[in-house]
Amino acid sequence: MNCTVCGQQLKASHRFCGYCGEPSHPPGASARAESIFHDSATPVQRARLRLVRGEGREGRVFPLDGLERTVGRERGEILFEGDTTVSPEHATFYYEGGRLYVRDEGSLNGTFARIQQAVPINHGEIFLCGEQVLIFEHHQPHPVYIGTDAAIFCGTPVEAWGYRVAQLLGQKKVGLALCTSDPVLTIGREGCDLNFEQDRFISRNHARIEYREDQVMLRDLDSRNGTYFRLKEPVPLSHGDQIFIGRQLLRVELI
Repeated sequence: MNCTVCGQQLKASHRFCGYCGEPSHPPGASARAESIFHDSATPVQRARLRLVRGEGREGRVFPLDGLERTVGRERGEILFEGDTTVSPEHATFYYEGGRLYVRDEGSLNGTFARIQQAVPINHGEIFLCGEQVLIFEHHQPHPVYIGTDAAIFCGTPVEAWGYRVAQLLGQKKVGLALCTSDPVLTIGREGCDLNFEQDRFISRNHARIEYREDQVMLRDLDSRNGTYFRLKEPVPLSHGDQIFIGRQLLRVELI
């Protein structure tokens, strides 16, 4: 007998799947019907989240089945108690109009979704390439500092630039940064404008910023591990979408 959700082989005496926690149903027996509330007459997409380990290895499965599920370190139905980068109540997967959505719950480190195509990026928005947490910023003129003696502070002359991409090392702490007005800025491990040679999770040519006067776009360059964008608002999810919550990578599977 196999689990109806994750497919793992079960012993006939087991009432629950030891892999994903789904109740087991003997051959020929029907599952007990459960009332599932949702706000639309549209059929709900049955879905599950699969934990993705290193090197693409698959881990635990979390069934959703039309129910709202919160992910957190202390509160929620899906807990990662050992991951201190996950907030106590981090993100929620829920249904609306028959579709599955994810919403960040104001977490410290944010919820990130892997981009499938070029997406607009605005001042102050954050994205992931490999292990690098990066921020995009338009040029902001520095305020003039006037001392108590009425003298104006004279620093190193700064060339005009349109935007920068900077590495975030902590709250308000910036590491490597590149300021430019070039229409394209590439990010990768080597041979790019912004290189992170020691990051084994970043591809040689990983992502790029396409800078135009009317809009700035972030594009993944078919990297192995993908480029992830920090969510500002709830987004609908499709089969195969990947979501980073803390250090946990979850893949959406519609079934």
